[in-house]
Amino acid sequence: MVRAEMNYQQLIDVGLSQDFAVFERRLIAAAHAMGFPIISGVLMRGALQDPNVRITSLGNTPEPYVHAAKDLGDTRRDPVMASLMTQSVPVIYDQKTYVDAGVGELWEKQAPYGFKTGIAVKLHLPGDKHFLLGVDREEPLPQPGMQLMQMVAGLQLLAAHALTAADRLLSPKLTHDELPKLTKRELDALSWTAQGKTAWEVSVILGMSEKTVNFHLGNAMRKLQVSSKHQAVLKCVAAGVF
Repeated sequence: MVRAEMNYQQLIDVGLSQDFAVFERRLIAAAHAMGFPIISGVLMRGALQDPNVRITSLGNTPEPYVHAAKDLGDTRRDPVMASLMTQSVPVIYDQKTYVDAGVGELWEKQAPYGFKTGIAVKLHLPGDKHFLLGVDREEPLPQPGMQLMQMVAGLQLLAAHALTAADRLLSPKLTHDELPKLTKRELDALSWTAQGKTAWEVSVILGMSEKTVNFHLGNAMRKLQVSSKHQAVLKCVAAGVF
């Protein structure tokens, strides 16, 4: 497969997606850049085995397979899903993964639609929510080594940027009044960050030291209960702050 390299701007754009259609389109483009024609995501509320679990799917699952892909019984037997729910490391799979788990028929069911081999990761969200993202293709993956490690790392980066957008677009909307009170300087620093400025560039614009800019960004991150300045920006965007 001829592919381009996924670049950092693609990752930023995925996280800043303003609606679900754009989000899916950008995810698909990023997957293609990684060398995978199929990408599948899931926002899961609750445990997989919970009878009241709520699952929202996204991606470009081939239309003829969409209905079968939503079979919760098969999902609960799927060894890739089982591994993701019990460990924090990425999962690399192929036919052997399913055969060894005694469910080779699940692989036979999905393989004709392009799900022959792939990589999947899971990230946690507050409130007993999980975000799962996987890429699939028909061709075998590279043997263990640098190329495969780069693919895994690329998917992890993509998932990290897609996480907040998925939660923002697929969960109940956050309102301005529900955000914690941010100071003007914190909002200024976040606003310029949202426009792609580095901390140094923001320091020049606002006439303060880079250390002070990072101080304000750090305060905003703590108040918003997020782990990065980009997640802080996205939370403010979702609430209509700017």
